[in-house]
This record gives sequence, structure tokens and C-alpha cells, in this order.
Amino acid sequence: MKRKADPRDKRVVNRLRRASSLSDWLISTGLFTLVAQWALGYPGVFEGFDLDEFNRSLLIFAANNYWFLLEQWQGIILAFALYFWLWSYRSHTLNEMDILDGLYPEGQSPTDWEKVTNKRYVNVLAVGIVIVFVVLAALLNYPSLFALAMLALSCQDIFGNEIMRENLRRVFSEFDCDLPEDDPRCGLHLGRQAAARRYWLERPHLLRIAFMMAATVLVLALTVLPGSFPDQLASIGMTSATTRIIATLALVAIILANELVMHRWRAARDEELLAAEIAFDEAQAARAAPSAGAATDPVAKGSAESAGGTNPG
Repeated sequence: MKRKADPRDKRVVNRLRRASSLSDWLISTGLFTLVAQWALGYPGVFEGFDLDEFNRSLLIFAANNYWFLLEQWQGIILAFALYFWLWSYRSHTLNEMDILDGLYPEGQSPTDWEKVTNKRYVNVLAVGIVIVFVVLAALLNYPSLFALAMLALSCQDIFGNEIMRENLRRVFSEFDCDLPEDDPRCGLHLGRQAAARRYWLERPHLLRIAFMMAATVLVLALTVLPGSFPDQLASIGMTSATTRIIATLALVAIILANELVMHRWRAARDEELLAAEIAFDEAQAARAAPSAGAATDPVAKGSAESAGGTNPG
């Protein structure tokens, strides 16, 4: 017998969260950390540790970590930048799902998953993005391959942005608040939609990704210079090791610059959303004030009449 479908599964926001559940699980298990440690060749916390020779074990532990930090400091910085990028991407994606669901007035939120444009690609993107991040973690010591994987991730980002923009255009064209014009809820959702339109449709996201891809291509070109022009680089004191360090730090700069831009755009969007919420609360309070006044008027009137009745003359 076929199991009856849960009606909540048809809600778009629930389906989007389910499509991202695998990503959340992979992150929560610490897979990224394990891959990054393996990629950088970290000796391990308990490497050479013996409780019977505790003091000597501490010295071995300190020496191992000292040489690891000395040799892999640029890879460690890249690992932290990459994890920050992954954490930011996942946390803000989940937050933006709630923002998108709040664009609709009560009762008008989309309930049919089948109406989502390019819905068949959502699962592919949700899993594919995590796979690319894991690959990036495995390539911390190989700047050229890391740059290629970043280009692949940027391509997925473009695809995801286009799916989002296409769905939002359709949503905005179909939006119609059925509530009375003076109902503050219409103003609230119009304000939310205005903030969403400015953030997702008017901000130059594709240009941001294009700049990121162009910078990544330059880093990729830098990594192949030692093999293409060894004599010329040697004449200016540039070795392959130096080029590798510069390329790694350049990748860190690209990631952090992209996140800085996104942080500023998200902050502006969140301020607009907060302003819409505050305006809604003020409008609700203004509507409630006359009702509260009307409720107290009969009491005041009754008190005045009582006072008048006891006044002689």
C-alpha cells in the first residue's frame, strides 16, 4: 500500500531545507576538518604521545606542531579561509530560505514544489557545492588545482543565482496582496519584497562572481609561471616555492574579499528588512490606539454622567 504523502512535503521551503540536509550532515560530521588535516599532512595530536613518558611526549608534540606550522602556515591560513567561506555559505543559505518564505502574505506562500522553476537542479546544486568544498579542502597544498576547483564552484554559484533570480521574477510578477489596502501586513510584505528585489535582482551578483573568476584565473596563471619561465623568474629571485606561497595567499585574499562584499550587501538587505518590520509594528500600534481609545470612552462618559448626576443644580 502506498504511503500517504505528508502535505508539508509540498511546501517549497521545507523541500529546499530537505535538499540541503545532506550538506548540513557533512559539515556537522567534521568531514571538512578531516580532509584538510589529511591534505596538509598534519601529524596528529597524539603522534608520538606516550603517557609513561609524559614530559618527553609534550616536547615531541610541541616540536611536531612547531615544524608543521612553520612549513604549512600558508596552507593553514587557506584552510581557515575556506572553512569560513563554507560556514558563511551554509548559514546564510538557510537564513535566506526563511527570508524568501517571508516574502508572501499569510496564506499565499507557495505550497507546490512542482511549480518551482528548475527544481530538478536544486538537489544537484546542494550536493555538488559540498563536493566542491571537500575537493577544495583536499587541494590546500596545490594552488593551481585549488584555483580550478574555485572556478567550478563559481560556475555553480552562477547557475544557482540564475535559478534564484528566475523564480523571484516570477514571484514578483504574480504577487498580489488580497488584504485591504490599509492592512499593515500588505506594507510589510511589500517592504520585504523591495528588500529582496534590491538584494537578489539589483545587486550585481553576476559581476561579483565574474571579478572573482577573473582573479582566480590570474592566480592560476601565476602557478604555471615557474614551469613556463623558470630562468626569468630566477633572475628576479622568484622560486617555485615563493610563487606557491604568493598564489596561496592570493586565493585567501579572493575568498575574503568576496565574503566582505557579500557581508556588506547582506547587512544593507537586513537593515531594509528590519525597517519594514519596525514600520509594520508602528502601523499595528497606530491601528490599535483608536480601538483602545474607543474602548475607554464609554467608561469616561459614564463617569462624567455619574459626576453630573450628583452635582446639585
